Amino acid sequence: MNTAIKVMLDQYHCNSINDYENALKEIIQEIALLGLWRAKFFQKAAFYGGSALRIFYGLDRFSEDLDFSLLNKNANFTLSTYCKAVQDVLKSFGFTVTVFRKHKNLATHIDSAFIKADTLQNMIVVDIAESVVKMIHPGKLMKIKLEVDTKNKR
Repeated sequence: MNTAIKVMLDQYHCNSINDYENALKEIIQEIALLGLWRAKFFQKAAFYGGSALRIFYGLDRFSEDLDFSLLNKNANFTLSTYCKAVQDVLKSFGFTVTVFRKHKNLATHIDSAFIKADTLQNMIVVDIAESVVKMIHPGKLMKIKLEVDTKNKR
């Protein structure tokens, strides 16, 4: 297992399969933020919402979404530009994921993308105990949504 992943996982006190799944999601979220940072995403957008409060201030609340708002209104903004950066950084930590932009039928000011991963496969990557891994249904998927509000309210 990657040493950085071990350090991250050791911060959690997992007692149930749900605890392990949430820990895995949070680790993937934090590494996704690294990928966005490396792609200079934060020069254009701010991170906010429940996940931001949990990551920065230790709020005891799990959120599956990563929410962002553009610093300046940009109707041409697309998360497609950043999906590969997020996928690449997660792969560099040993995770097998796909990151893709959600195509919408109706135009809105929210641009969305998803990180999709096989839960069982990625639990093995983080070296979860075999007794826990056996409880995960094969084919179970985890999805983490990234949403960007492109309509800056300033």
